[in-house]
This record gives sequence, C-alpha cells and structure tokens, in this order.
Amino acid sequence: MWLGPAEDAGASGEVGASGRSDSQADSDGSPVFYDDSGRRMTLPGGVLLVLDAEWDQRRVEGFFAANGIALSRVEEEDFATNAYFISTDPGLPSLLLANELADEEGVLISSPNWRSQVVVR
Repeated sequence: MWLGPAEDAGASGEVGASGRSDSQADSDGSPVFYDDSGRRMTLPGGVLLVLDAEWDQRRVEGFFAANGIALSRVEEEDFATNAYFISTDPGLPSLLLANELADEEGVLISSPNWRSQVVVR
C-alpha cells in the first residue's frame, strides 16, 4: 500500500494505495485507508523492519544511525533475524518512514504497522 499522488484523489479527498484514503481521520488522527476489498485500514504508528540476516549488531546500529533513527525508538522482534519495530507517531509518519527505508541497502522488509478492520461473521 502506498500514498498516491494528489491528482488521484476522489471527490471526497480520497487517495491511497488502492487509490483510496478517507479525508475522515481515525480517533488517533490517522487517515483511514481502504484496501482493494474495501476493508478500512489505519496507521497506529510504527514500522516493521527486517534487515539482512548476515548483518552483525554493529552494522545494524550503523544503519539506524545513518537513517537518523535513535536506538531508543527501536525494539528487536523475534519473528525473524534482524527484525525490528521502530516507534513513530500515528498516521503518515509511519508510512513515510517505511517507504523511505524500503529502498535502503540491506532492507528485506519495511512496512508501516497497519491496523485493519475485522468483521465478525
């Protein structure tokens, strides 16, 4: 999912990965996005990041320093080698940081922390 250019906006100001994000904000101020099936998604904050498994701690810390990310914002995760959660403000800051890091050398996964609507049937 990505935030598309403003010219893709619909009449209600919608723009986003599937071409849609709501001008209405979630309770935390995050814009509301829609996936292709119409499911609502918000950005509660944070980026999930997986770096090259061959990197040692020194190289990982150098990556964060080079990208202006304080280690106090970083939590190691156990779902993969060199997996981390980076704290961000809710909303677009997490999407923008994830997109920025995605193109960096050694990044295997860079995803904003999406919160999705769940419908009980």
